[in-house]
Amino acid sequence: MTYTPETMPKSEATAPGMKTVKGDLTNMLARADSEDLIYARKNGHNLKIRMVYPDQHGNDTTRYPVVVHVQGSAWFKQNLNGHIFDFKDIVTSGYILAVVEYLPIPDATFPSHVEDCKTAVRYLVDHADELPVDITNLFLSGDSSGGHTALLSWATWGTDQLDASSSPLPDIKGIIDLYGVTDLTTISTPNSTVSHDVPTSPENLLLADFLSDGAVDRKMAGTVHHYLKDNVTYPPLLIMHGNRDTIVPFEQSVELHMICTSRGIDSTFYCVDEADHGGGPFFTQEVIDIMIDFLQKHTERD
Repeated sequence: MTYTPETMPKSEATAPGMKTVKGDLTNMLARADSEDLIYARKNGHNLKIRMVYPDQHGNDTTRYPVVVHVQGSAWFKQNLNGHIFDFKDIVTSGYILAVVEYLPIPDATFPSHVEDCKTAVRYLVDHADELPVDITNLFLSGDSSGGHTALLSWATWGTDQLDASSSPLPDIKGIIDLYGVTDLTTISTPNSTVSHDVPTSPENLLLADFLSDGAVDRKMAGTVHHYLKDNVTYPPLLIMHGNRDTIVPFEQSVELHMICTSRGIDSTFYCVDEADHGGGPFFTQEVIDIMIDFLQKHTERD
């Protein structure tokens, strides 16, 4: 007789000394393999979304909320595997992780990375019937320069700014910013171990071809709060940043949070005490649980 997972009976076989533990059927695993989707070809390069799915015992009819994550890389070529294991518990709590690759500098400059993020989301929308995605529960996430990309996408979502298409975008439920770059006009002021204002800095390479008539204008164009408007409702924001960050100053997140709260934007800010730029302190169970709680709080359930 051929069984299905639902009709398969338990075996009654046993063995001397065998012990039994209760199987938790609600526990999900992240699939061991990820799937790369090519969402665009740009300047001769294939751009990918690396999809990591929950595995729910062969149930292939479930649609999962999606966390679109932009991996940090100083806007250079990304390692799309950078946080897949760090975010394992997010996946096993019932979310698809979609890690977006953008065309890096020097092959592209501002605002190409933001345009790519939005193009990737449109790809997921266009292929929602083929993928186990619940596109009505869509979140953005990013770390470091990826946080900058996600934040600029969030701040200009549904507008004609920093976008290569006029095709509608789906609503987003929230955004997680991990030690992201937020203000290119002030990033070189606080303490740091890197120089942000030299011509060869990643920030200046990113802005190399944009508004070349004035450095202040160029930097403001890459600054998140420049795009935030009064009387606009923005999806909620979760910010997490270490107060010993040696690359992206902690003050970047302090500034963004203060601007958001002054404008009535739902912003929650966690200082990860003693943490540097990413690394292990950001992926402890306590910190990951804060992220999962944020996602679950803003996920709409049937």
